[in-house]
Amino acid sequence: MVKNFSGYCLLEKIGVGAFATVYKAASQSPESAYGKIVAIKILNERVRGAAENKVIKQFEREANIAMQLIHENVVRVFNWGKFNGRYAMITEYVDGKDLNAFIHSPEKYGFQTLVEIGYKIAKGLVYIHSHGIVHKDIKPENILISNDLKTVKITDFGIAKVPRKWWQRDIFDKAGSERRFSHISYAAPEQKIGCSDMRSDIYSLGVLIDELLTAKLSIPEVAGKNNQDYFRRISEVILKYKKSQQLLSANLPIPEEFKCILTKATQDDLEARFATSEELAWELSKFLNKSG
Repeated sequence: MVKNFSGYCLLEKIGVGAFATVYKAASQSPESAYGKIVAIKILNERVRGAAENKVIKQFEREANIAMQLIHENVVRVFNWGKFNGRYAMITEYVDGKDLNAFIHSPEKYGFQTLVEIGYKIAKGLVYIHSHGIVHKDIKPENILISNDLKTVKITDFGIAKVPRKWWQRDIFDKAGSERRFSHISYAAPEQKIGCSDMRSDIYSLGVLIDELLTAKLSIPEVAGKNNQDYFRRISEVILKYKKSQQLLSANLPIPEEFKCILTKATQDDLEARFATSEELAWELSKFLNKSG
């Protein structure tokens, strides 16, 4: 395997997708262009034939969108191109894991800590939306979190919707994550029929925070609850309550006012949701200020 990409040596594999693999990489020069340690996303060699050109164009599109964005809650993309015969994207490295791995880990956390994670994602969304971009794939796998939980960043703009003229269509209009424990979707109803806008990302984030609280909230006063793994916690809610209530976290010991925030964020009716990500971020920040 070729190890040198724009002066960086590939180290361990940190992520695998359908079309690309992500590696941690270290600079081979004392004056590295993008920092001593980066992540490098490389298109898989098996992408060949008729699909190759399409995948390369999507890869280029994702890189060009992300390279516009510089924010503490968005993964920085430094450069992309063909290095030693392989298409690759050089990005910021986050010393941690994606949020999917985080929520499946056994540790439980306090309400404040989990709301802070949600708030940082919301801040990233506010910035992305300020550029006219709809992410369209806010899900745990596309959020990176550092091991100390202080750094939270949105990544993967592969199906993002960008500002366009009225006659240009959304390239991935109905794309999005349709699964959540095989029952629930991160994709808003309007996204599934090809009509997504920034409020669709608000819906996805509301679903994500609801899941995060349900899987990770420390509930010491309820015997055995803190020993339950992700699947036990989520499946119990789906089997017992999902038909009669919208939120997975509806029966958790969290403030009713916060449940109202999640309910508003995840309304099927676009007009009943928060109108902007700024509004959602503001509501989350108020809770942090109250309990901080």
